[in-house]
Order: sequence, then structure tokens, then C-alpha cells
Amino acid sequence: MTKNPSSSLVLLLLLLLLVPRADATIGMCVPIAAAHLVAPAVLVNLLKAHSISMVRLLAPVPNILTALKGTGIRAMVGVANEQIVPLSLGGQDAALRWLKMHVLAFLDPKQLRYLGVGNEVLHVAEALVIPHVVPAMNNLHKALQQLGLDGAVKISSPLASSILGVSMPPSSGAFSPLSLPLVRPMLKFLQDTGSPLMVNTYPFQTFIQNPLHQALNFFLFHQNAPPVKDDGRSYTNILDAIVDALVAAMEREGFSGIPVSVTGTGWPMQGNNKAATPANAAAFVHGVVQRALEGTGTPMRPKQGLEVFLSNMFNHQNNSGNETNHEVHLGVFNLDGTPAVNVTFGRAH
Repeated sequence: MTKNPSSSLVLLLLLLLLVPRADATIGMCVPIAAAHLVAPAVLVNLLKAHSISMVRLLAPVPNILTALKGTGIRAMVGVANEQIVPLSLGGQDAALRWLKMHVLAFLDPKQLRYLGVGNEVLHVAEALVIPHVVPAMNNLHKALQQLGLDGAVKISSPLASSILGVSMPPSSGAFSPLSLPLVRPMLKFLQDTGSPLMVNTYPFQTFIQNPLHQALNFFLFHQNAPPVKDDGRSYTNILDAIVDALVAAMEREGFSGIPVSVTGTGWPMQGNNKAATPANAAAFVHGVVQRALEGTGTPMRPKQGLEVFLSNMFNHQNNSGNETNHEVHLGVFNLDGTPAVNVTFGRAH
């Protein structure tokens, strides 16, 4: 029987995740649609079985947080975009109430790694929300200080990598002018609190918008991809290039040393573009996971390992069923915990 190329995506991902590397930081994103459809026990058992040490929830889901308690799996819990203004205007008291009621009532504080305030707010939130993002972050930080958790729990706001107005070559990285009113005060907060710049990046979108700019092999981590030479550095894949473009952009604004966390990335297995295939998705996931498991950094930051959350843990269907929404085809598992493709996992560990 001919092997289904899409089966390689799941099998390869699981094999790589089971390789112990001290410096590896791999997490899984749970989409909002799936978070309310997947049995919490199924989700947690999958995380444990495949040695996935971190999970990202875009909003607090009590049943999932309760199921995570005591497992040692760490969580990034999101603040929904519609909660940003209330947390900004309500001050420290509102932030403390939100934190206690929606997160700490269910999850062991030792397992809380990040709070993500909003998600890609520059692209999906109303304009009136934007000025409230950093104030909400400040209020949550004060609440964490009150609880003695500010050292262990860091706060950021996942942004889309399109905040970069210039991304190639990486050393020329610069934020777009439209992003700066939010990015500048956010970077000050991140530097003051020792928190990472969080970025979602989906190179597939970059490729289909300008497929002639870089070879597909560069996006898929193929060894024969022509490297990008930049200021004495050599880039062999798109992930390193994007991270270093963000590093350069931050330095251009006067901020150095802020870590970069890739809080969502993936490649669709299907869609209305010929580059959205199971084989390409498998190659991309292999490249991303291998890079993280190496424990090495990017050309600009060779000693700082990569932290990556893969999108998405589960396949889910959007309401419209529109195949141009490639994000719904990023998942590794079905909603019932079975593989999204026909593959035998073998004995769980």
C-alpha cells in the first residue's frame, strides 16, 4: 500500500516531540472552536502521551485548566480581545478578579507560564481597543505582583508577524509605521518585566502573496534551499529569518535583549493553493520542530533557543466552511483525539 504523505506529518511530529532535549520548548495551540468541543481528558492525555510540555489557550477554559492541574504541563492563557478594555479601565482590582476567577481558580499557579493579552489585536480588534492593550498588561502585572507571581508568570500580547514593514533581509527588519503606536509602549513594558515579544507567523501566507521572492524550499526547511546571505550571516529557513527580522526591528527602536516567542505557526495540509499539501505541511513541521529541539538560536542570537507553539493541535471547521481560511487545516489531531490522518502511533508513552 502506498504510504499517505499526510501521515508523515503526524508521525514525524510525534517522533520529534519524544526526543528529549533540555533546551527544547515546544507547545501546542488549542483553537477556541476546538477548546469547547474536545473532551478535556482527551486533550490532556494527548499532551502527556506525546511529551508536549506547554499548551496555549486563547481564552480560559475552566474544564481544560482543571484537567491540566497537577500534570506539570505549563499553560499560556489568553485574555480574549473583548476583555481588554474592561481590564484596562478596571485597574488592578479588575485584573486581580479576572486572574483569580478565570485562571487561578482552576490551574496550579506553578503551571501558569504566560498571560497573552489579546490575539493579533492590530488585525482583528476594533481600533478603540488598541490603546487599552498595554494598560491591561500593566494591570495584570500589578495583580501578579500582588500575588507574588510576577517573577514566574510573564505577560505579553501575541501579534501577527505582519507588524514588520520590512522583513528581508533580516538585518533590515523594521516595524510598520501603523504598528508603532502599539509596539513602542509594548516593548517598553516587555523590557521592564522581562517578558518576550510574542508573534504568530504563518509563512504560507507570505509565500502565496509573493511566491517568487523566496524559493518554496526556503519556507520548508529543505537542505538544498538557497541560503539568504545577510551581513555575514547565512539563513537557511524562513523561521530564523523572521525571528531575526523582529530582533533587528526591536533594536532599531532602541530595545535589545527582549526574547522572541513564536506563539503560533503552521502550514496547511489543504486549501485552494497548490502549496497547501500534506507533504509540504510535514516538511514545515519537521523543520520547525527540529529547529526548536536543537536548542540553538538564530544567527543573530545563536545562544538563545527557540520557543515555538504549533498551530493547531486539532483540526476544526470554521463556520463558513470557506477553504480559503487555511488555518482550519493546520491541525494534527481530530476532535476525538484520533490522528487527523490514517497513521498508527504505536504504544503511547
